[in-house]
Amino acid sequence: MASETDALMNIFSYPIARMIVASVGHPYFRGRYALAEAKRAYEFLQGESRDFLLQVARELEVAVDDDLRLHFADYLRHAPTRSQRWKLVNMPLSQGWLSLDHRELARVLQNAIQHRLFEELRDMRPPSEISNVFREEVTAIRNTLQQREMREKAEMGEASVAKLPPCMRMLLAAIQTGANVPHVGRFTLVSFLNAIGMDTEEILGLFAASPDFDRERTRYQIEHITGKVSGTDYTPPSCASIKTWGLCPTDKMDAICRRVNHPLSYYRIKGRRRK
Repeated sequence: MASETDALMNIFSYPIARMIVASVGHPYFRGRYALAEAKRAYEFLQGESRDFLLQVARELEVAVDDDLRLHFADYLRHAPTRSQRWKLVNMPLSQGWLSLDHRELARVLQNAIQHRLFEELRDMRPPSEISNVFREEVTAIRNTLQQREMREKAEMGEASVAKLPPCMRMLLAAIQTGANVPHVGRFTLVSFLNAIGMDTEEILGLFAASPDFDRERTRYQIEHITGKVSGTDYTPPSCASIKTWGLCPTDKMDAICRRVNHPLSYYRIKGRRRK
């Protein structure tokens, strides 16, 4: 009886939660909810049959064949490639298809579910009657999110290019002069600028100095990295990752660089020294 009650609670709580999230209308909250539901789905999918996973993949429009081979385009779109193990170079690729095991496919589907949920919630417009029913809950959540944003802004201080670590200054200078910056470099810079409190328009303004600047294309890339399109608000890479990718100007490292292991730590220390 308890399990039946739990099942009913899950059935009814899901649409209610979706309506509350959509009513709040905050990208960060949408992203966190989509991630939590996708992680729960991943735990469930690991215990399901191969046929069930293939059915879910079809519903999500993820190209997978009966042998659990995933097309590389969907791999790049949905795989957690920030992890070294998931880098494309480390995966068995043959004629555009990658062989996955059951658990790996479930993990890819987790990301596909997360993206689908985020997009659905972004476009969802609950009826006014629903918003009125959950007015107190929605207001409380919005207040909590506002307090969180205020704490983050207070911690970081006013966004300032003058406090950027050498690696970020190098990337910004390269982009503004039209140098060829790899995707991982653009990702690193945008995720960092977003983390220190710059919004899309401010980041666009910094990129606008580039000779080959394309406003709409750049806007899409920025909003994907900052979670407004993808649903995932990416955190900036650590110093170790930046060094691995060849983005650390070791000849320009200063005393603060040698003390920290993350560019955001550099930014915070620099901010305290400028006060």
